Amino acid sequence: MLSTAKEFLQLVVEPTVREFMDASHDIRRGLLAALVLNHLTDHVAMENCHSTDRKVMDADLNNVKNTMRAACQDFQFIQDVADATKHAKLSVSKNPNIPVRDVRSFEQLSSTPGFFDAPFGEGAFAEGVVVYATLPDGSTKPLLPAINAVLNAWYSIL
Repeated sequence: MLSTAKEFLQLVVEPTVREFMDASHDIRRGLLAALVLNHLTDHVAMENCHSTDRKVMDADLNNVKNTMRAACQDFQFIQDVADATKHAKLSVSKNPNIPVRDVRSFEQLSSTPGFFDAPFGEGAFAEGVVVYATLPDGSTKPLLPAINAVLNAWYSIL
């Protein structure tokens, strides 16, 4: 039985992230990596929470999320990707204390077409396929560097 956040990291997070790193063109693997990195937050928060009161549990979870946001600028992005993957569409909070979500919908997540999927004349041999999110301003943000940054932040915390 899994009992610690470090065990969840070793058993679930590391292999899932490694699979995405080994096939960084695979959007499914990228989304799964974001999901498990985000859910590591729950494991860290609940490891030392001895209450079953929802308010206490939520407070502990929010403390871990805030710690991660402070430790890693890309954590909010990964959290947004994971939440959009899980819930399809996210609400936008009017509370100024809640971080603004750059990824609000599963529809913002995509990957560039590979050589054989690109329209004729547009693909280039050995061109890298990138899994990315399109942000509200129209810019794109690749998932792999953020996955790496968040994993490294977890290593420094755990």
